[in-house]
Amino acid sequence: MAYFVRASSRSNTEFVVQDEEWGNVFDVVPERDDDVIQVIQGARLFETLDERELRTLIPLLHRRDYFPRDVIIQQGAPGAGLYIIAGGEAEVILENDEGEDIVLATLGAGRMFGEMSLLDGEPRAASVVSTARSHVLGFFRADLMDLATHSPALGFRIVLRLGQLMKERLRETLTEYRGIEQSARQGRRREQEALEARVPASS
Repeated sequence: MAYFVRASSRSNTEFVVQDEEWGNVFDVVPERDDDVIQVIQGARLFETLDERELRTLIPLLHRRDYFPRDVIIQQGAPGAGLYIIAGGEAEVILENDEGEDIVLATLGAGRMFGEMSLLDGEPRAASVVSTARSHVLGFFRADLMDLATHSPALGFRIVLRLGQLMKERLRETLTEYRGIEQSARQGRRREQEALEARVPASS
């Protein structure tokens, strides 16, 4: 079994389907599509691959068109794989505990998202919704497994690169956390100093 994203309203999520049904939803990317080569070469996961390796990937990619406000991935749905915006634009949206939608980022052509689900299949941390007519390329966990079977060296390179990206993301998260922690400490210190300034010294 595998997952795909069906372009739909915000209420729909990723559906479980048989692998052979993907062709009804995603178009297989033509093997000699140079425009696709240029797009995936700009994605961080594939930027270290040469043209021959990129062409090996093309038959495993799936293309889908989305209209504005279509859901590409849904927060909380099981992750199936990564997506690359070949054209158009989308927003990363987080629904908080109060049910409010918070826009975390805007993604344009060439941006990649959802890559961590190639390994873990964990629920999506946020939704990605198209804001314009968009063309998206999908590369799913089943595709990576197929690649690892038929081209193990290339599959290993992609998994290794994915591990590097995860390490970079963890480092960025820790740096951001330290910055927030430092700002909080400074804020508490200023509050304490202001409080002490208002309290008269005892005689």
